[in-house]
Amino acid sequence: FAYGDVALIEQAVTGTEVSVSILEFDGHPLVLPPLEIWTPSGTYDFEARSTPGPTEFYVPARLDAKTTQAVSDAALTAHQALGLRDISRTDFIVDAQGQPQFLESNVAPGMTDTSLLPQSAQAAGYNLPELYTALVQSVLNQKRTD
Repeated sequence: FAYGDVALIEQAVTGTEVSVSILEFDGHPLVLPPLEIWTPSGTYDFEARSTPGPTEFYVPARLDAKTTQAVSDAALTAHQALGLRDISRTDFIVDAQGQPQFLESNVAPGMTDTSLLPQSAQAAGYNLPELYTALVQSVLNQKRTD
């Protein structure tokens, strides 16, 4: 309360950090394989996100089939429930019972060498320039005014 009278308090959840990216083409979502994030410190902080090296990424995530499906379904549900479109990345902690615990959805995921979405797309066999071109073309085809 050093900064204000209101605070958000959440239960700490430990487990496997997983990220699921979604791309939409002409309103049809493409759920990319879940990506697992592992850091030596156990914390995926700014330094771990932006410094190539010690952080390891596993795509597809090292999850059993049931948990992989659950986290993919949860990401799609978040994407749709939040009214997201075109591109999103949703992050989870998969707890000891294999349940995905929602952390956040991001509508402007990174596209750098250390970013998660490009790693998932490449692991799924997509050529990034072609995939990005198709995504932009899909948006242009919609002729949005908003």
